[in-house]
Amino acid sequence: MSRWDGLLSKPDEKIIILAATNMPFDLDEAVIRRFQRRIMVGLPSAENRETILKTLIAKDKHEDLDFKELSTMTELRIQWK
Repeated sequence: MSRWDGLLSKPDEKIIILAATNMPFDLDEAVIRRFQRRIMVGLPSAENRETILKTLIAKDKHEDLDFKELSTMTELRIQWK
């Protein structure tokens, strides 16, 4: 992280650093200060989880899967530590 302070770019170029965590309130303040912007993203809805599951499993043939039921089941598996 200390190397971020010295990142240089050409005048017509920008450097973008994107980070993600599932424990945003456990981040050290030194890490948080290095980011200009923080965006909190909520948990996906059942419909969005269904789309995510379909996308992740798209290459495999699983015609017998009920994605709607599967997305409902995953709601019970989402938890914050």
